[in-house]
Amino acid sequence: MSLNAPKKTQSVTGVILAGGMSRRMGKNKALLQLGEDSLIGHVIRRMHLITDELLLITNNPAEYVHLGLPMHEDTVPNAGALGGVYTGLTYASHDAVFCVACDSPFLAPKLLSYLLSVLGEYDAVMPYTYEEIEVRNLSHSDTARITLQTLCAAYSKRCLPIIELMLQESELRVHALQERANIKCIPPEVWQRFDPEGMSFFNINTPEDFERANSYIKSQTQR
Repeated sequence: MSLNAPKKTQSVTGVILAGGMSRRMGKNKALLQLGEDSLIGHVIRRMHLITDELLLITNNPAEYVHLGLPMHEDTVPNAGALGGVYTGLTYASHDAVFCVACDSPFLAPKLLSYLLSVLGEYDAVMPYTYEEIEVRNLSHSDTARITLQTLCAAYSKRCLPIIELMLQESELRVHALQERANIKCIPPEVWQRFDPEGMSFFNINTPEDFERANSYIKSQTQR
């Protein structure tokens, strides 16, 4: 898999969220060895290609000191991914910010660069996928639910006051930002030009996911 990314046209802060409890994995999944690197190591390597600054948002900084990244704890505790995005935007040095999770090892730099190139005057740019639901006698468009990929998305610091209000109202759903901000949503027929398999959205939450990731790594090295 080629990791080459287009030349950057703006300064970008990358934000990696490592605040999950990894309950289904039974251990800190970010530090699990996947191929020749740790899970979070794959994320860092890809994010370095499209960013000028890279921040790690974690409430357990001692576990990640060896990575040598600037780290910040959540400024608003117990606010989930939205709190992590808010913290990242708060500490970002640049207006353009790309937020990802620590368990997304197959980010496609070309896709990330494209999403950033679209940001412009939008508050955020988010790709979306379709989640099939089982309903008989309906067309595909009627049986698919849109899922915003909020942790593979470009954000502007203009989102800060909007997210701050959401946090004050205890609205912690990141995708609810779509109802309050100027969000550009990118459909599959567009983002698949940069990531045909949608592997940028693959998250590792269970041991089964980890085995799938291992199989994918092996398939790529055998090409």
